[in-house]
Amino acid sequence: MSLTAEAREQLLQELQFTFLMDAVATHLSELICGVGIIANMLLIYVILTKTPIHMRTYAVLLFNFSVFDLLTCIASLFACQKTIFSGISLTYIFHGPCKYVGDWLCYFCHCFVCHAMAHSQWILLISFFYRYRILMDDHTTVVRMAFVTVAFYSMSFVTFLFYYLDRGNEQELMGIMCSLHPTYHYNDTSIWGELVVSGNTTIITVPSLVAIIYMTMTCVPIYVAVHYLRSKTLSTLTDSSLNMSPATKASHQKLVKALTIQAAIPLFWLLASGVFTLAEFGVISGPIPENMTFRLMDCIPVCSPIAAFVFIAPYRNGLFSLLTKVGLMKPKEEIKNVSQIDKPGAKVAPSAMSNKMDCI
Repeated sequence: MSLTAEAREQLLQELQFTFLMDAVATHLSELICGVGIIANMLLIYVILTKTPIHMRTYAVLLFNFSVFDLLTCIASLFACQKTIFSGISLTYIFHGPCKYVGDWLCYFCHCFVCHAMAHSQWILLISFFYRYRILMDDHTTVVRMAFVTVAFYSMSFVTFLFYYLDRGNEQELMGIMCSLHPTYHYNDTSIWGELVVSGNTTIITVPSLVAIIYMTMTCVPIYVAVHYLRSKTLSTLTDSSLNMSPATKASHQKLVKALTIQAAIPLFWLLASGVFTLAEFGVISGPIPENMTFRLMDCIPVCSPIAAFVFIAPYRNGLFSLLTKVGLMKPKEEIKNVSQIDKPGAKVAPSAMSNKMDCI
């Protein structure tokens, strides 16, 4: 049904807030994902160049985290999807650069983001299990750890294929959007331009249900296992019979703290899921929840590398060294010397040798 000039003008005025939120969400995606891409590239660099020998096995897990976080940021930046809540259909409008290629690429990026975040939960579980087994003198080789990560990723990859191959027809999805949200006139190109829409015509299919269950419900048993392993690890570290130096114990405790912080990062996922559920059942509505879901999820692959730099000393020092080399930071000795200029007769002590077990 075509709109009169007066009705179109009124609709455009009503949609101004929607247009504003879409623009804000697009710029937020660019900012968050841009920071995530830079942070994860830096983390990958220091993992490859600054990992001590005694951390190489654990570095396999960190490398896996950072690679998937980097690819997730790139895919999310390309997609910049907005959820249109449409009953049993999953429909998304894509505002990212993928729209210039086609709906198939947009949906590919969307599926990649979802499956990569689900895979990161498994890597988190493996990280806690590895830390606990190390205390039990079970030293895993780099090759074995790489095999474990590949084996776990195979589950996520199969889920990704299920989800992607169940992609709905763009015209059918547009029809569903227009029928469920007739007041928005999504098919009017004079208002919205050429929208790129993709998603699932219905979630009541085996591939979609398997993918959705895998990417949402598995987080519950994973987090139960994570908190169990964390508790076991901390209790082992406080055991007086544990034959380990105080420095090494402190090192393990700091790494467990880092993993705990990393385990809290997916709370963004839970918050996004809560917003999605409330909007799906009509409790909340509007452009804010439509755009908020995936922008909250964008924060996950950004926070992970920041946590690694904060808590893991070789990577933190490697980052400082790199920033110093390119002139973005002053050398530590120079800063120390400047701080002691006003002390007559003060001598600058040489840097102490880093302790081999100072891995945090």
